[in-house]
Amino acid sequence: MIYKTILFSLFSILSISAFAQHEGDIWYFGKNLGLDFSYGDPVLLKDGAMNTDEGCASISDHKGNLLFYTDGVQVWNKNHTVMPNGSGLAGHISASQSAVIVPKPRSRSTYYIFTIDQTGSGMKGGLKYTEINMIADGGLGDVKFKNKELFPNTCEKITSVVNQNQKDFWVIAHEWNSNRFVCFNITEKGVEPAPYISEAGTKITGPTQNGAGYLKASPKGDLLACTIYSDNRVELFEFDNSTAEVKKKLKFPAKTPGAYGVEFSPNGERLYLGSFETGVIEQYNLKVKNNKEILNSRHEINKPTKFKLGAIQVGPNGRIYTTSMSAPYIGCILNPNALGTRTRYKQRGIQIGKGNGRLGLPSFIQTYFSVPSTKRRVLKPRPGSEPVVVAEPKIEEKVIVETPPPPPPAPLFLTILVKEKILQNPEDPNSEVLGLKALDQVVLNMDTGNKNIKYDLEADGKKKLRLKLESTYQFLAVRSGYLSNNATFIPEAGLENQTVEIVLEKVFKEKEIVLDNIYYDYAKANLRSEAFPELDKLLTVLKNNETIRIQISSHTDCRGEEDYNEKLSQDRAQSVVDHLVNNGIASSRLVAKGYGEQMPANDCDCRKCSEDEHQRNRRTTFKIL
Repeated sequence: MIYKTILFSLFSILSISAFAQHEGDIWYFGKNLGLDFSYGDPVLLKDGAMNTDEGCASISDHKGNLLFYTDGVQVWNKNHTVMPNGSGLAGHISASQSAVIVPKPRSRSTYYIFTIDQTGSGMKGGLKYTEINMIADGGLGDVKFKNKELFPNTCEKITSVVNQNQKDFWVIAHEWNSNRFVCFNITEKGVEPAPYISEAGTKITGPTQNGAGYLKASPKGDLLACTIYSDNRVELFEFDNSTAEVKKKLKFPAKTPGAYGVEFSPNGERLYLGSFETGVIEQYNLKVKNNKEILNSRHEINKPTKFKLGAIQVGPNGRIYTTSMSAPYIGCILNPNALGTRTRYKQRGIQIGKGNGRLGLPSFIQTYFSVPSTKRRVLKPRPGSEPVVVAEPKIEEKVIVETPPPPPPAPLFLTILVKEKILQNPEDPNSEVLGLKALDQVVLNMDTGNKNIKYDLEADGKKKLRLKLESTYQFLAVRSGYLSNNATFIPEAGLENQTVEIVLEKVFKEKEIVLDNIYYDYAKANLRSEAFPELDKLLTVLKNNETIRIQISSHTDCRGEEDYNEKLSQDRAQSVVDHLVNNGIASSRLVAKGYGEQMPANDCDCRKCSEDEHQRNRRTTFKIL
């Protein structure tokens, strides 16, 4: 039992320290409405300045004080006035999830609003982001810049979770007319512009209304659920929040007319789906053994209604809230971790006034609502009262852990270093190499086998990456004016910090570069086996730089007849070209040229040349044409 106590205590400490507790305490949504969870049970607010049919987002500080909210088009501060430069954002009030707000890691003053356009525009507006500076305007906030483009043609679906490193965030969206998820990493340096792309599930295409509906992540960030409205379809995916890889898990049958809202229970073991057309909410048990049992666990927790069901959103108190178009109430699932009728759905949970219901509730970083059963939230005191400590709803099944689980694998970090050679004569590719130096303006392509990711390296030629142990990684470094070069990396268990160095060579056009150790049999053109390792290096250069053409040149020393030497050198150059063609290089990229003794590297008197000087003249070279 001591292990149980230690594990629960550690879980509680990690959860509280890794995520702040109150950023999702205050919601603003719909027609001037809001909910304040600071006192435990939500208090209805009617002072909002926003009037939106669907998408919206709110954010509070770590103590639960409102900072700002948005409908994806305008941004209002805590005083309910539009921030300076806070209009004209690229979202839309008719987008299911027009916006989500993400703080910049290790900053309490910088926030990003990620916006999505509506289906009516054909999804052309795509995913953009806006930066908020909360220090400006006397602490009320100001829009520093807006509508920086990240990805075109995205659906009305967006969500966010914490990265597995417990400090960064992922923002996840779905491309329209494809089966691709696009994920962006938000770090203390800002928003990384290169997306992590995964192909998973079915293609979202057809009627533009298929772009509507919600995308949600589970509280632990290990699952994603996506609704496709017109096709009455819902799909469940596995999400790796260390690499942003998305894998298909389950496609639900078309039993949800107008699939729109979706949400996970706080413990991540139940999935709730909402039908826009019937108002019915379905529950699925994700804790069962296989996909068939998940589908068979379907349970309707309420009866059909006349109101169109909109968003389904978990709250900071561990309950789930629903909203419906024109309904005079907000629904509440009181015990969402339970199964079947034990969920206790209260359809008229909060009275909001006749006709006031809309389809949207705020989108959040879903990890804000990952609440362990042992955690207790310190709530704001109501006026004239003492602070209240309220226990969160308990999970109905308590698992007793008698032995500790194995520790998670240590994070693996790889540093890529890209450098160039320091030549004694910068204009001579064959001059002595004095050392290496960092190379700037480099683009790094990483291929994991499942996806390709691009990174812009820092000025010092470095990039630090967090990798998975079981994958093999291919890296290609590219820089204008240099030959691209690659490296393969296979992570090793037990080595937490590793480094790979990639050296790029300058492009010296029309200048011969000597290929060392290219040997032939005496007076013959046949390549000897000792030459193959050097030619393998040339093969790699050609495969990494598919647009270049090269000339292979062969030279002899001055001994022997001139005509014989010229023919021998031509045959030797052709032998190298044949070897490259046989290994996959197009013959159109290669030229063979024998110069015989016409171009000596050392123009000594033939009768007095030393053997070393003769050897320097007997050489094979290549040059970029």
